[in-house]
Amino acid sequence: MELNVLLRTAKKHGIAVLITLALCVGGVFLANELVRPQYEAAASLVATISSSESGTYNEFLASQMLTKTYEDAIQSRFVANEAKAKLQTSESAYGLLKRIKVRTDPGTLVLVLYARHDNPEDAVAIANAFAESFISKSTEIVQSANVTVLDYANLEDASIPVSPKKVFNLAIGVFIGVFASLSVAMLLEKRDASRRKRRRRGNPEASDPGPDPSLATDQEKGTPNRNEEAV
Repeated sequence: MELNVLLRTAKKHGIAVLITLALCVGGVFLANELVRPQYEAAASLVATISSSESGTYNEFLASQMLTKTYEDAIQSRFVANEAKAKLQTSESAYGLLKRIKVRTDPGTLVLVLYARHDNPEDAVAIANAFAESFISKSTEIVQSANVTVLDYANLEDASIPVSPKKVFNLAIGVFIGVFASLSVAMLLEKRDASRRKRRRRGNPEASDPGPDPSLATDQEKGTPNRNEEAV
């Protein structure tokens, strides 16, 4: 379908187009307001091993190979139970584990611990509790572990919500609304065309009204093209 025909169809069914667009955008806006914002706090750790082997490079390689072990250890019930005791919370260790995730930067010895909560202060407390709990339990997991806190989570960084992403969601809502409204306009136009056909079949003596003149192209309207004007 040509763009100008599509635009004329949308203009003809303007009320339906506006209602559909408003419903889509309004639904996304309402969802943004109803969903509780989530805050994320991050604490970073440096994990190495105390080794008697000669050569700093060998120690670095050995420590780097253990970062995956440290990552899994932070997300274990063993550390979660210690963090739960530090927080003195009624939330279960399993519930706390669902709030955290750990990321390791390739080629480094840095582990970044993220904690999410609908309260930024609780997010900071959970991130720091897991960091401190892992440090206190690290030697029980790896005897030669040497873990230190690089940066504690702080309220200033955690005070900005990470979800919902309102601007992004509204942009998606507008896109869906435009697509849906144009689809509704096309369906309504097809319905009108079907009704005209049924009326013509029911009254064969009636003159054929032909296609909707508002949707006719310039050529169908009889507008001369450039070649005809030249002649």
